[in-house]
Amino acid sequence: MEGSSRAALAAARRTLDELTSVPPGGAAARPDTARLATDLRAVADLLGADLTLRRAFADPSAPVEARTKLVDRLLGSRIAPLSLAVVRSAVSGRWSRAVDLRLGLIELAVEALLVDAEAANALDEVEDELFRFGRILDRNPQLSLALTNPAAPAEAKEALVDRLLAGRAHPVTVRLTKQAVADREFGDLARRLEQFSRIAAARRDRVVAVVRTAVPLDADQVTRLRAALSRYFGREIQLQTDLDPSVLGGVVVRVGDEVVDGSVLRRLAAARQGLER
Repeated sequence: MEGSSRAALAAARRTLDELTSVPPGGAAARPDTARLATDLRAVADLLGADLTLRRAFADPSAPVEARTKLVDRLLGSRIAPLSLAVVRSAVSGRWSRAVDLRLGLIELAVEALLVDAEAANALDEVEDELFRFGRILDRNPQLSLALTNPAAPAEAKEALVDRLLAGRAHPVTVRLTKQAVADREFGDLARRLEQFSRIAAARRDRVVAVVRTAVPLDADQVTRLRAALSRYFGREIQLQTDLDPSVLGGVVVRVGDEVVDGSVLRRLAAARQGLER
């Protein structure tokens, strides 16, 4: 997303966070974030199917009041009041492209589910489970194919996710995995799960660093590596470790599109290039 779309998404995210914060009433008064996530995804799907409506909701030349009134008229009786407030906030923003509004609503639906994990102090758990399951899919092409095969019924794929994760992973992880499976347009399933993991990490204002090593890191190594990366990037870093025998030794760190390769394999390749000159 370009700058204006990122700003619009950030504003809508602030609205979501304000409306889903736990009030003094306790668990009984907790907002229905599951319904919120369902509604936001349904609106995103509607905008995906209706180009005219998507353009009308995101039209920067139309006054904000006109756009929010259109939302009220078309969606006011179809989604929950909490959901309507978040959609109105999203539509009020200035989006660089109409499609960014739809993508923003999809991300907000993910955020809504993560609110439940956050309230249960399970955000770390969900983040890690999403990442781990993505790595399992990377190493099991048959399983990945079973979950992404366009010819397979959606119900069968959801049932497979339940068999694999229900009772073994947090309910939010299960639901997000089902959503990732349904998101065929976003391509690779493992990368989609990794995206969700990064969104979970961002709720703590952390950046996710994927660390590939040939052998497991001990607690002291993890602590020192996290501190070093946090200093380097100027932000708190959340580590996700991935065992990869091809690394041979050392570590390979990926933060977004940036790769820091400190592996033995990299050093051997550099040495070989030097000898060939």
